Amino acid sequence: MPAIAEQPISALTSMLPTKFLITFLVVAAVAMTIYYMLPLRLTDTLIALIAEAEEIYIEAHEMGLLSAAENEMLDVLQIQVSIVTEETLRNSLSFRTAFIDFCHGRAFILLFCIQKVQQFETHIKILKESQLRAETNSNLRAVLLRRRGVGSRYGGRQLRTWLQIE
Repeated sequence: MPAIAEQPISALTSMLPTKFLITFLVVAAVAMTIYYMLPLRLTDTLIALIAEAEEIYIEAHEMGLLSAAENEMLDVLQIQVSIVTEETLRNSLSFRTAFIDFCHGRAFILLFCIQKVQQFETHIKILKESQLRAETNSNLRAVLLRRRGVGSRYGGRQLRTWLQIE
């Protein structure tokens, strides 16, 4: 019976867990990236973001903060989101077209639309904050109460809770 050298076996056993761990981590990272970059998942995120941006837009419109440029910007964003969402849903009906769509970069198109919606939402929030600061420049407490979500919109529930804490 031939003798097996102990040194190569110990070297192999010490390298095996490291290689297995690195391989497992790389596979897990790739799988998570693909999962979070799936076009259908990004479409759901985009739809939720445009709905939130529309709510913020309506609040700003009621405050009288918007110009024609913001109106046109929202219209363009809504049309873009609708087109991208329709194309993504249509391509997701079969695995083959969904895979081709993914390989052609649909995820990056969706990420670009998500970024544009977030930029629009941030722009409207900046307009609202500057208006709040301008109208309540002398009353800092009113600004703090509005930022906490206290007011007629919430039925004053947080105000009662906040006053009990103080």
